[in-house]
Amino acid sequence: MCGRYTLTHHDDIVEDLEAALDPAAAQDPWWKPRWNVAPTQPAPVVTQAGGARKIELMRWGLVPHWAGPDGKPAPLMINARLESVNSKQVFRDALARKRCLVPADGFFEWVRAAEPAKKAGKKPPPRPFYFHPRAHHLCAFAGLWARSRTASGEELHSFTIITAAASDLVRPIHDRMPIVLPRSAYAAWLDPALDSDGARALLGTPAGPADWIREPVSTRVNKVDHDDPDCIAPDAPDASGGPPAQGRLFD
Repeated sequence: MCGRYTLTHHDDIVEDLEAALDPAAAQDPWWKPRWNVAPTQPAPVVTQAGGARKIELMRWGLVPHWAGPDGKPAPLMINARLESVNSKQVFRDALARKRCLVPADGFFEWVRAAEPAKKAGKKPPPRPFYFHPRAHHLCAFAGLWARSRTASGEELHSFTIITAAASDLVRPIHDRMPIVLPRSAYAAWLDPALDSDGARALLGTPAGPADWIREPVSTRVNKVDHDDPDCIAPDAPDASGGPPAQGRLFD
């Protein structure tokens, strides 16, 4: 599962991912450093057409083209499981024709605190952990995107992040994690000539990036309307040195 992530190095996308910034995105108020990207919000995505890469803002939560502008709430497909990405139609079509890079520099997962005693008072909030490259550099998640229309007839571009089984670093907190593509795979992943089987094979069996670390951070990130540097402010670890009782949030 990947339910929140950061993109604080948004100004590095153009150079690092060799992509041109869509003029509309450059003027959008969502084009800014992000410390708490949440589902349904617009976020930068890199696509490729005609040999050129473009950065545009898309809704996080894939809305397939056949969903139809019927006024019903769009499904919240923020993640696509690697194990079934080539077997479900909603993802298979995108895997063949609409792959993208989702720029990021870290992601969050949560664990729930142990249940308090009956007389111990209020249950503490879920505890967030921040996973990020040790050197705090920009990276890219493997993503899929779709084109559809809203109830008012406007064109809507949306995306989802592909997830896989968690690495040793992430597993104590959660059993899923976003696929972080190596830089050497960017060109092939975006290449329209690569079919769905080739794209799935490119992902292989992700082991997780080796240079990432896990840090407990402030519960400020628990609220989607908080989006500032305090969301990744360090929090004191448990006295035991390990995570609290396991659980899931947003899953």
